[in-house]
Amino acid sequence: MIYVCTVCTFAFMNDNFINEYFGIGIQNGKTPENLGVLWRSAQNLGATFIFTIGNRYAKQACDTHDAVKAIPYFHYETFEAFFENLPKGARLVGVELSEKASDLETFEHPRRCVYLLGAEDHGLPKKAMDKCHHLVKFKSEKSLNVAVAGTIVMYDRNLPKPRS
Repeated sequence: MIYVCTVCTFAFMNDNFINEYFGIGIQNGKTPENLGVLWRSAQNLGATFIFTIGNRYAKQACDTHDAVKAIPYFHYETFEAFFENLPKGARLVGVELSEKASDLETFEHPRRCVYLLGAEDHGLPKKAMDKCHHLVKFKSEKSLNVAVAGTIVMYDRNLPKPRS
């Protein structure tokens, strides 16, 4: 008697629709120091990758953990190039003070998402906000530094809250 053992190999593959991950980045960041601070926070708070759109990253003294070498870093010249390369199944979450934005305090972070922050002086362009699956904001009397805002969003993601 001959026994045939067949294994369905796709059952053992890593399914990125089940695993959680997130990336975070800035579109047209104004100061390179803010990038360094955001990258350091991203590495400490569990980001899977970091990115920039428009202005390029350069090594920053404030990125003392050298996050750009520790986790994948991507650069896109345009928002369109970035949007075309979103990971399959990921939701784009814009961080912006907007009436359309959900309050971060009650927001259910997607299991797989990419957080997008805008320039310190202009915020996210309308074209980018229109493409976001979600917009979030949090209570603050005045606008915050972009690296601080991104760090608050990542901290909130790490709280034991439901995921969407």
